Amino acid sequence: MKRFSVRSRLLVALALLAVAVLTVGGIAWGALSRGNDRMDRLLAETLTGVDSALTLSRQAADLATLAPYLLTLESPFRIAQEGQAATALVDGLLAGLPADDPLRASLGVTRLAIAGLVRDTSLRAGLRDRTLRLNAELAVAERRYAAQSARATAPLQERQDWLVLQRTAAALLGAGRAENLIGVGEFQREYTRLTRPLTLGLTGQRPVAEAAELGRLKTIAEGEAGLFELRRLELARQIGAEAALVRIRLGAAAVTAHAANATLQAQAAIAAERASTTTAIALAKSTLLLVVLASAALALVAALYVSGYVTANLRAISDAMIRLAAGDRQTKLPRGEGQGDEIGKLFHAFRTFRANALRLDRSHRQMAQRTALYENMMAGISDGVAILSDQGQIVAQNARLAPVLRVDPARLTGRPRLTDVIADAGWQSGAQQAGYATLSLGGVHHTELRESPLPKGGAVVLLSDATERRQLEDRLRQIQRIEALGKVSGEVAHDFGNILSTISGSLHLMDSAPPERQSILRQSIASAVDLGTALTVRLLAFARRQHLEPELLDLPGLVDGIVDLVSLALPEEVELIVRNAPIALPVRVDPGQLESAILNLCLNAGQAIAAKGRVTLTVSQLDDLAVVEVADTGAGMPPEVLAHAMEPFFTARADGTGTGLGLAMVYGFIRQSGGDIAITSAPGQGTTVRLTLPLQRAALAPESLDLGPVLLVEDDAADRKAAVTLLAPIAAPLLLAGDAAEALDQMADPLTLIVTDLTLAGRVDGWRLAETALTRWPEARAIVVSGHLPQVDPLSPRFPGRIATVPKPLTADALSSALSTLFRKSEDAKVAQR
Repeated sequence: MKRFSVRSRLLVALALLAVAVLTVGGIAWGALSRGNDRMDRLLAETLTGVDSALTLSRQAADLATLAPYLLTLESPFRIAQEGQAATALVDGLLAGLPADDPLRASLGVTRLAIAGLVRDTSLRAGLRDRTLRLNAELAVAERRYAAQSARATAPLQERQDWLVLQRTAAALLGAGRAENLIGVGEFQREYTRLTRPLTLGLTGQRPVAEAAELGRLKTIAEGEAGLFELRRLELARQIGAEAALVRIRLGAAAVTAHAANATLQAQAAIAAERASTTTAIALAKSTLLLVVLASAALALVAALYVSGYVTANLRAISDAMIRLAAGDRQTKLPRGEGQGDEIGKLFHAFRTFRANALRLDRSHRQMAQRTALYENMMAGISDGVAILSDQGQIVAQNARLAPVLRVDPARLTGRPRLTDVIADAGWQSGAQQAGYATLSLGGVHHTELRESPLPKGGAVVLLSDATERRQLEDRLRQIQRIEALGKVSGEVAHDFGNILSTISGSLHLMDSAPPERQSILRQSIASAVDLGTALTVRLLAFARRQHLEPELLDLPGLVDGIVDLVSLALPEEVELIVRNAPIALPVRVDPGQLESAILNLCLNAGQAIAAKGRVTLTVSQLDDLAVVEVADTGAGMPPEVLAHAMEPFFTARADGTGTGLGLAMVYGFIRQSGGDIAITSAPGQGTTVRLTLPLQRAALAPESLDLGPVLLVEDDAADRKAAVTLLAPIAAPLLLAGDAAEALDQMADPLTLIVTDLTLAGRVDGWRLAETALTRWPEARAIVVSGHLPQVDPLSPRFPGRIATVPKPLTADALSSALSTLFRKSEDAKVAQR
């Protein structure tokens, strides 16, 4: 099928545009003419509406005149008749209004007001008639009472009583003629004031006639049918009728205002619409004529311009783009064409696109070279390399990654998470630091993992197979242990041989020795046994397996108690200087073993001084540690001697005396007590031995802590139940999680404490959960619980004082001690603020 060219399409489109413009002009002309006719009809309709509004206004005036007339009528029949007329007038007004007219609401209120006016006026007329009859009766009684009080022959007290009755009747007449409720109330109080003493005075010896008249007055005045109640009801109906009249007048005013407003709006709309329409019609006719002519001329000019200029340049640009897309980078277009118009911009865009294509070709060649270099480098690395995304997924890896992790290479396809691959392969985490971790598989294979973050997210992970190196290190340590064991065995065998020889010889001599000689031999046997016992104790101290009986004691007090003993043990030419701490330093340790260790160190220091010298014993506090330092001014030790100072049976004495178990025993005892020992020495500068023991502060009672949200992560049901019992009273609230994923979801809100098992579902996730909580919430603390705690805590260097480790099972004492360590500083700060 033959396709039309762009030029032909443009000419056809422009011709159709001209035809359309002419057509629109004709239609608009006819529409404006019809609009003029419509305005004439609108004028006639509006005049009809104005006439209806005027009729409505007249009806409202009639209503406003009729309503007050109702209030002046006294006959209930006339009131009902005129009320029906007023209601019919309102119904007539409602019938002439549309259903959605807002005036219908006002007329509805007016109709209800007319009904209320008729009701209140009718009731008021009846009440008024009853009041007039009572007033007439009271007037007769009042005149009779006046005549009785004027009798000169009557006693004075009787005349006074008739006078009070006359004044009471006058008060009732006043109440019957009062015009408002206030006046009725005043006359009622006057009536009450007059009748109270009269009631009391007419009893007893008073005449019966006076008492009867008083009862008659009370019958007229009091009760539901009494004068006061009738007057109140009458005046209330009067007020209701007047209020209804006000509402009727407001409704009539609203009708009048509505009619006037409708008339004014209609008149204004007619005038404005007619003037506007007339002007618009005249302007539209002129404008349409001009637009039609201009559109036709513009369509013809545009057709000639597009066919002669745009089409040719578009063809040139499209041909050049086709050649460039086919790979012809030599295609060019002439410069200066268009000079800033759309054609010129297209020419400039083509040249820019061509230049970008040339640069892209060069970049592609460079990228291919870099990719080849990167692939060669990745293939040549003997370690496993993995590039991770922000979510920990393996984006790229080398061929060594699968063998190092000992997994099937197919397991690394599909962008799996590196942590999932490691966990599925059965690797267990060991020591962890920032960016470093050790992995083990079945205790046989070992891998070191190093992670470096990338600037824009993700990380590069290097995994090195350390199995062979670990095996070599284990063999070396085993050889060293065997050598040490051989040395220890030889020395122990030699010493115990001497001891056994002494015992054996003494026992042999006892058979033939006289009694006095036998006592000496038994003493020799006992000394040998004591020497063997002491040697055994020292060996146990070195192995850290001696039985200790630790107790809480004050370290400065213990040192004060052995100062005299140390002074006696040191040579006379050696001066002892004691610098004891001025405050209490509570530590938990075996006091006998500690005294022995300090005495041993001081004796060693004294023996290291050849002539005169000084031994300084210092007790101090460093952070949460108690420190004991024994410094001497002796000869000191060279590095090669210092390196073996705490080895068993090693001695540097020139005479060869001593067992070499002194420092080894101290080392074993201090380490078994939870402390540490350090030696600083140099030839000619003396030696300083420092013992450190953890301070024992009173544990915080868990119930005294004011903890916020606490998260417990435990996958064992029994351990979780026991931990909930300990943590529930101090947590507000206590959150529970059974695995790492659920625990991470619970960390969306701030936490005060996280207590997590180290191993969850067979994976070592405890360190990761604790690190996440401590990093996300700076005020949080963490407790890691496990039945097999590692010797190295990877998080304590990064979060000092914010993490503690507790062995399983979790007990109240262990939890109290851990909470005391973690929250002691914050609690002390709160106490200081109080």
